Amino acid sequence: MTDDEFHRLKDTEKRHLRARKRLRSTLKNLKQEDETQGVVRRMKQGARRLLTETESLVDQLRGAVAERDARLEGALDDEWEGEDGLHEAEEALREERAEQRVRRMKAEEGNSSSPDSGGGAGPSSASEAEEEADDPLPDGPDKTIGRMGAPRADDAS
Repeated sequence: MTDDEFHRLKDTEKRHLRARKRLRSTLKNLKQEDETQGVVRRMKQGARRLLTETESLVDQLRGAVAERDARLEGALDDEWEGEDGLHEAEEALREERAEQRVRRMKAEEGNSSSPDSGGGAGPSSASEAEEEADDPLPDGPDKTIGRMGAPRADDAS
């Protein structure tokens, strides 16, 4: 073998080894890409599965919330119906009290026209005293904080 043949063979072997090295690095890169794509595929599948499970859970939750809302509205409707009855009962009670007051006032008028009424300045019966206690003072001032009216002579300095 001559030097030229040796160098040619050596250059060929170098090119062959370099090509082999490039192929190995390309194969390594392809394997890494394949692994990465596999990981991405598994992640996508997991995400789809998770999304499907989440959607089913959300649907169940929506159903439960709708059911509870319906129950609440039904209970509120029943409550409103009960309050209508309550308002009617309150109105009947007010009417009954008004009738009782009218009867008392008529009875008091009958008693005050009799000679037994002392003709005094005070109320003629306990029911009149109750009515006067319920009524605010007719000519009295409104409640205020501080002084009312004109200043006193000892304060005007």
